[in-house]
Amino acid sequence: MQQDILIIGVLFPAIPLMMINFGNRYAVLASLIRDLHDTVIHDNTSQGDAERFLLQINSLRKRLRLIGIVQTISALAFCFALSAMIATYLDATAIGSWLFFSSIMLMMLAMLSFTIEIQIANSALDVHISDLEDHHEWHHLIKPKRTRRAAKKAAKQVTKQAVS
Repeated sequence: MQQDILIIGVLFPAIPLMMINFGNRYAVLASLIRDLHDTVIHDNTSQGDAERFLLQINSLRKRLRLIGIVQTISALAFCFALSAMIATYLDATAIGSWLFFSSIMLMMLAMLSFTIEIQIANSALDVHISDLEDHHEWHHLIKPKRTRRAAKKAAKQVTKQAVS
């Protein structure tokens, strides 16, 4: 019985740490939404900016939903892990095992949802990057630098042309 409780206890500290991470992401999103709200409401936005803001709003809405789902699933996983510890302590090992298995499955679901949220965040950042790339006065700064391999290849070609 003692070893079973210890095995369940391994998952115990991971869940609150994940919940803190999700809470921090939620706070950052809330700040972004408030800033976006203030920008749209108080400034006269152009048509191009309005389209970009709508893309951001859709992305933020999806991310908020996913983070809410992830937080709920994580809280359920935490409750299941606690219940598994209690069941194992009371010598109901079969129930404890199922509760522990359920908490692990819920954590996997939370991680998959979190991965989706990260992908949405990355695509939202791509919108900003494409905005920067559209500014022609910055075009020379955004061009990728040559890699060493490309520079060596170019030097060899110049050398071959000079020799022939």
